Amino acid sequence: MIRKIAAGELLPGMYVVDLHKRWFEHSSWRSQFLVKDAAHVQKLLADGIREVSIDTTRGIDLPASPIARINDVERKLQSLSLAEIKAAAPRRVSLGEERRRATRLLSEASGTVTDLMNAACAGRDVDAARLEPIVGKMIESVMRNPDALVPLARLKQMDAYATEHAVATAALIIALGKQQGLPDPELEKLALGTLVKDIGQAALDAKLIAKPGMLSRAEFSLVQSHVEEGLAVLEATTRLSETSVAVVLEHHERYDGSGYPYRMAGDEITPAGRMAAIVDTYDAMTSARPYRPALSPSAALKQLYGEGGRQFDPELVAAFVKTVGIYPVGTLVLLESGHLAVVDAVHQDNLLSPVVRVIYHAGRRQYVAPVEVDLARKFGNHYGQIVRAESYERWGISPLRWQPA
Repeated sequence: MIRKIAAGELLPGMYVVDLHKRWFEHSSWRSQFLVKDAAHVQKLLADGIREVSIDTTRGIDLPASPIARINDVERKLQSLSLAEIKAAAPRRVSLGEERRRATRLLSEASGTVTDLMNAACAGRDVDAARLEPIVGKMIESVMRNPDALVPLARLKQMDAYATEHAVATAALIIALGKQQGLPDPELEKLALGTLVKDIGQAALDAKLIAKPGMLSRAEFSLVQSHVEEGLAVLEATTRLSETSVAVVLEHHERYDGSGYPYRMAGDEITPAGRMAAIVDTYDAMTSARPYRPALSPSAALKQLYGEGGRQFDPELVAAFVKTVGIYPVGTLVLLESGHLAVVDAVHQDNLLSPVVRVIYHAGRRQYVAPVEVDLARKFGNHYGQIVRAESYERWGISPLRWQPA
């Protein structure tokens, strides 16, 4: 049950699902979360949060009396031993360590998705259950260090776009779902649906998928058919959850009703479908295709944000921007000093001033000794702030070589 209460009535153990403020008007990077302690409540109050909505099925309710309130909190906390709390908390690892794991995981995931697409193309059974162990590993990776898997998944080979796009969107929807406070079982369903959402494209002519320019009405109708075709192929051999099915069927639906195949709009589209639409579009925009170059992550986010309330759920778009950062990890940026730098880490409370690694002087067109700079620091920054995002291709710089480690 969703209940709106005054922020001053919040208690540790309550689960907040709405702060009733726009995302940029407070410093909390999550819109849904479990209240940890009294200090957490005070921080929300200091941010100007006056009322919140809580989900009483995922946390404690507001009891009728102070005594009952205290007893309810104690029952909730006593049900978890210290050992259980520590065991449930994922171990945070260094970015370099997680990148090594993520590289192997991406290879495994792409290989399995490729096998499934080849099976669909040949008319053989498609066993989506093979992806379940991979999905579990992807969730664990994001929990250990979210800045490893998602940026690596963005780097694709042109001839392997279909499978690598599936893997990249799965990584993105896990990160977005985590930001929304969704439990692991729900993340698993979202990721599984995202990995297989384009399986129906195996029945289409590859030349049609990569065709530059406008599609004819008949060609566009054929492309649209991949949604229901994919679900038919999957349901012949795999029982998918409702959430996974929603991802497959609704990732091309649009908030204003302009999408396909059912022209659903607003809340007619499930939360899973609305999330899938955002991650699918973002990854497509930031990927090079035969008929157009890739957009920079920041340019893609700007376009997505501009479509909030039209093509995409505005609240989920704002949450997605917070998830990846205005300048996502791995983005090449131009600084006021004329240097090029790679974003190494994002400050959730200051998305415009990330930690960067200066690597190149744009004016002299030469590499410099790499220097890490925290753009959020008031002192010690001699490079200025970010002017704009840049393209690795424009400067002939290898994005893989300079990914954060």
